[in-house]
Amino acid sequence: MGKRAGRAVVLAVLFAASTAVSVIGCGGLRRAVDMGGQAMGDGRDRQAQDGESQDRQGRDGQGQDGNGQGPGGQGQDEQSRDGQALAEEQILRLPLDAEVSTLDPQAAVDSTSFEVIACMMEGLYGVDEGGEVCPALAEETVSLPGGEGYRFTLRKALWSDGSPVTAEDFVYGWQRGIDPGEGNENGLLFKAAGILHAEEILAGKLGPEELGIRAVDERTLEVVLERPVPYFLSMLAMPVFYPMDQAFFEGCEEQYGKPYGTSPETVLANGPFCLESYQPSAQEIFLVRNPDYWQAGEVRLEAIAYQVVKDTQQALMAYERGELDMAILSGEQAEQYADHGEGVTLPLGSLWYLSPNINVPGLENESLRKAISLAYDRETAVGLVLKDGSRAAYGAVPSGFVKGPDGRDFRDSQREPDGQGDQDSRKGRGEGVKSRDLGEARQDRPEGTDDQEEAARRYLAQAKRELGREDFVFSLMVEDTTAARELGQFLQAEIQTTLPGVTIDLEPVPKKMRLERMGQGEYELGLARWGADYSDPVAFLGMWTADSPFNYGNWSDSTYDRMLRAAGTEPLCGDPEARWDLLHQAEEILLEQAAIFPVCEKAVRALVKSDVQGAVFQAVGVNRVWKYAWKGTLDRP
Repeated sequence: MGKRAGRAVVLAVLFAASTAVSVIGCGGLRRAVDMGGQAMGDGRDRQAQDGESQDRQGRDGQGQDGNGQGPGGQGQDEQSRDGQALAEEQILRLPLDAEVSTLDPQAAVDSTSFEVIACMMEGLYGVDEGGEVCPALAEETVSLPGGEGYRFTLRKALWSDGSPVTAEDFVYGWQRGIDPGEGNENGLLFKAAGILHAEEILAGKLGPEELGIRAVDERTLEVVLERPVPYFLSMLAMPVFYPMDQAFFEGCEEQYGKPYGTSPETVLANGPFCLESYQPSAQEIFLVRNPDYWQAGEVRLEAIAYQVVKDTQQALMAYERGELDMAILSGEQAEQYADHGEGVTLPLGSLWYLSPNINVPGLENESLRKAISLAYDRETAVGLVLKDGSRAAYGAVPSGFVKGPDGRDFRDSQREPDGQGDQDSRKGRGEGVKSRDLGEARQDRPEGTDDQEEAARRYLAQAKRELGREDFVFSLMVEDTTAARELGQFLQAEIQTTLPGVTIDLEPVPKKMRLERMGQGEYELGLARWGADYSDPVAFLGMWTADSPFNYGNWSDSTYDRMLRAAGTEPLCGDPEARWDLLHQAEEILLEQAAIFPVCEKAVRALVKSDVQGAVFQAVGVNRVWKYAWKGTLDRP
């Protein structure tokens, strides 16, 4: 997560009358089970959702309201609650455009998995009703002397099996997350967070037990940092920083004969909802309210029923039949429903880009990569293909994502391209890192070339001479969703039309397969997407360092790596202007060498039923938060 460049969009639409939704559809829809501290000056409910199929007694008053009953369920027939007229049924039916890749919080890297996991678990921090980062399980947060870290006092909270959430659960979860032996791709987030010894652990020089985190006692956790990180606390809302009960995690194979996160009985929840129905690659996921959640009395929904619906037309039809409370639109649908009363444009803060695999013959050639990167019209891609509010992307860091020390957006705040800058602003870049002229680094077109298509063809001609080849055939792997397929078809046609002799074979695959194959380098060209975990340019630029598991194409540049390393250490951490300048220069290297081909800054156009209230949509971290959601109407004053 991170400090936002703007507040999250909060869906709290004031409609005079609610829209009735029938309890139909969702195939294996289950019957919802009726279930009945102060931190940093804010004692409101924190975090996402989760559900559980068994009623349990709360411990020490946790998870119960004043009379021992949670909200909703029996007697909730259009109750008025603080001006909120709650509908009798509190089951939210939601679409997913891809299968969940994993329910392991330390291993998840995709937005679909993030969303479902965040419904079931929470960490030290979460987000509030306005999308702002706020304490969750951290009842009290105290800075260590000298800004060297933090001491957290945990609130009394329970796992869904009735056992307490302890400081040791955080220690184990974080050590799992960074352990190179676990094969998790999220280890770099611990380095980005500045946690002591994270870099040495990732390099294999120290064991994960040396990470700067320790349990002082059952409810006191201490984290030591190597350097000040202004967005550290906001990062703690990401699933990789969630706790994990070691005994439960390691006992799943022995007790259930299968690993953690593969069935309801192998998932332990500490958030608003628990898992009732799920299996790997499931098309349906059913969550019910967790009676042991530390603020269960604030969770209004009884259940969340997820369906995997990859085709947007099918999702729209299900929405119109009342089988879904939300539908994602793409292409002609987004244009057709532009003025629909239930239409919303949701922020994603994500980058869609083409990733060339440098190890594939031909793509190691910079001229050919530049030719492909110039062969498609990005404005047409967003204006005539996606039509959902997405913007053409010309950089690696999306616009509207983060502001610099000058208060301007990263995309707008770079130095003038004459290369002339205050010498003092160039200090501290690290050994061997030199200032670069921003004007010379933008995937330059050949001399005398103004037209983009002409530039692409000249680069292609240059690549043919350098490689001694006339024809190239590459597969383009895309996800099998409507938006990705349509965008892939557009890119295929544009590249083949603009570049004679270049053939693109489209390869649609499920999202989980795309992630696996790109992570293993088993692809040629891939349409990838990335959403930031925290609000800093490094959340994007850090993906393409030589040691990043998300550097799918295996591009590397030693100067780029030194720049990113310098941006995360002193003295630049104490010099925001110089650091910002350096990050702009690093981005220019990435683009100059066509390490990636930006396509669009993705937005989502969606329909959301008018009786769905309190949903939080945000551009950073977990994009959709349902903890505060409920169904009904808001009473007008």
